[in-house]
Amino acid sequence: MYNRSISSRKVRMTHPPRAQRIPLQSILHGTPRVDPYAWLRERANPAVHAYLAAENDYAAAQLDPALQQLLTDELVGRLADTDHSAPQRIGAYVYQFRLAVGAQYPVLVRWPVAEPTRVAVVIDVVAEAAGHIFCKLGSWRVSPDGALIAFLIDTNGSERFRLHIRRIADGSACITPVDDLYYGLAWSPDSQGIYAVRPDEAWRPSEVIAWRFADGTQAAQRIYHEPDERYNVDLSESGDGQHLIIGSYSAQTSEVWVYDAQSALTVGCMAPRDAGVEYVIAMAGARVYHLTNRGATNFTLFSKLLHEASWTEVVAERVDTLIEHITVLADVVVLWVRRGGLPGIEYLRHGSRTVQQLTFPDAAYSLSDTDSHEYERNILVYAYATPVTPTVTTAIDVQSGTTEVRKRDTLGCAHLPEEYIVERVWVTARDGAAIPLTIVRHHRVPLDGTAPALQIGYGAYGANLNIGFVIERLSLLARGVVLAYAHIRGGGEGGRRWYLDGKLAHKQNTFNDFIECSEYLIQKGYTSAKRLACYGRSAGGLLVGAVVTQRPELYAAAIALVPFVDVINTMCDPTIPLTVPEYEEWGNPTIPAEAAVMERYSPYDHTSAQRYPALLLTAGFQDPRVSYWEPAKWIAALRHAAPAGTYYLVTDMHAGHAGKSGRTAIMADRAIEYTFLCQHLALPQLPLIQEERA
Repeated sequence: MYNRSISSRKVRMTHPPRAQRIPLQSILHGTPRVDPYAWLRERANPAVHAYLAAENDYAAAQLDPALQQLLTDELVGRLADTDHSAPQRIGAYVYQFRLAVGAQYPVLVRWPVAEPTRVAVVIDVVAEAAGHIFCKLGSWRVSPDGALIAFLIDTNGSERFRLHIRRIADGSACITPVDDLYYGLAWSPDSQGIYAVRPDEAWRPSEVIAWRFADGTQAAQRIYHEPDERYNVDLSESGDGQHLIIGSYSAQTSEVWVYDAQSALTVGCMAPRDAGVEYVIAMAGARVYHLTNRGATNFTLFSKLLHEASWTEVVAERVDTLIEHITVLADVVVLWVRRGGLPGIEYLRHGSRTVQQLTFPDAAYSLSDTDSHEYERNILVYAYATPVTPTVTTAIDVQSGTTEVRKRDTLGCAHLPEEYIVERVWVTARDGAAIPLTIVRHHRVPLDGTAPALQIGYGAYGANLNIGFVIERLSLLARGVVLAYAHIRGGGEGGRRWYLDGKLAHKQNTFNDFIECSEYLIQKGYTSAKRLACYGRSAGGLLVGAVVTQRPELYAAAIALVPFVDVINTMCDPTIPLTVPEYEEWGNPTIPAEAAVMERYSPYDHTSAQRYPALLLTAGFQDPRVSYWEPAKWIAALRHAAPAGTYYLVTDMHAGHAGKSGRTAIMADRAIEYTFLCQHLALPQLPLIQEERA
């Protein structure tokens, strides 16, 4: 037992850990609730550290270390020796991230447009990472005069960033670094002031701070504050950099203010918050675009000049097309849309209502906004990939239609995309909804139910499941694994209604959709229940927890990364970072009906003496989004209620929600997951496809 003393390492490595049960009782709407593992929240308690270490040791002992090393080497070998980002033009310079041979982190460099050989270092992430196990570069912005760089660095995975401002010419500091900031930076037009987002004690981004650092005082001025705990603050700027766009966003309601970026004075509120009305603002000079769901589930686009009072409709709502977001260039507004479950790009000139479209050939693909567009030159830059085709970054002049490939991702291994089959099928849900399912396999994989399969899902926040190229998944495809991406409700693939039908009172649709996709894979011979695994991260980890609780017989194995599985206890505690803003996604537990919905699917609350598939859970001790104790409590409950099962918990004590940060360290994490799949789906240790070629 792991009580309040530290047990021996030998015991931890040879036996499944068992956490001490210390019942903590609470009352929710008149009903007693008992949590026997609430003590695992005691972050500084040595017994908590001992328990997490015991779980790590047990997983390390059970997951074949030789196979892990083989897989790590294989995954790292798939990476190109060196890498670089697509070049990005900002002002008179071109910027690019470059990764040297053997480096864990890149270096940001630049050169004058007319002198490509005069390369200078702007940010050396390798140097910033020195002495740290974890390092992440957050937002970065070059000053309008091109002389300064502002950037955010996180060195422990907590997403608590430190702001640096340095002179690019010599790397000297302009300010004493500022701690505890959130994502988002913007410059004043005169390059003498910086704007950043500061979170509150619950780590909710709640205010925008301005520093006029040129006079040496560094005095911070708060220019915007959002007191409502349901709202998060976001900072962006107009395309020409003359205005700040500061938004307060809950999951259902928006309010956006425009400020003069030089004076930091308010220009005005674009539309006062109105419960259930969402909108975003983008600007090109004095022209303002307003994308809103007011009276339009799939959003309508309006426009006006800043001094005008009334809005003019530019693009009406379309039943079959969701406008996800917009990008504004000097002469054009670009619409990022979703139609038939697939992404698309449309654009039109300012003042026009004539929409043009870009077309894409594949049956299933990803299309990403690179956020590296060139405003004045009307250059849009997007990234395109399929599950079997590496990413291509393309720049298009939306005035002339001419395109330029800025980068084709390269691999460090042989890969023939034509050997793989990518299908998009539609699965009929129990209520008649048509669920898109993307299926990827090698052409030699038989459809007789014998193949192993990994089904991937997310289904929350209206987010779209990424079906782009993920290099490490080649190691699964080459072992004969069928990859299935379930585009379930709660995500955004089917438009705004698709999202609304998978949240709050309708959340069970998310889990039902995923289960029905699993049944489809089995019925159509892609796999069998004995060789099917499911996979999800964060809210996708909740998905995994719910489906293996409700239908455990469908799966041989399951991977839940940083899973949100202790739904009721987390949502009842507003002191946990980011909890209150989540009420509009999952429900407010102070409302009996909403608490009842969450209780019905919360995996931790339904852990029982049934046969579960083999489970691999992960946690990040510094994670501000899903606290480490959620998977820790669930695995403790599993070991008590169903002790015959196979369960592993791997906690990274030096990382947060996204796991490790180094290039090859990330592959070591994937190797743990793939070792687990090899052992529980009977995958071969060596790739079948490469063996056949040899």
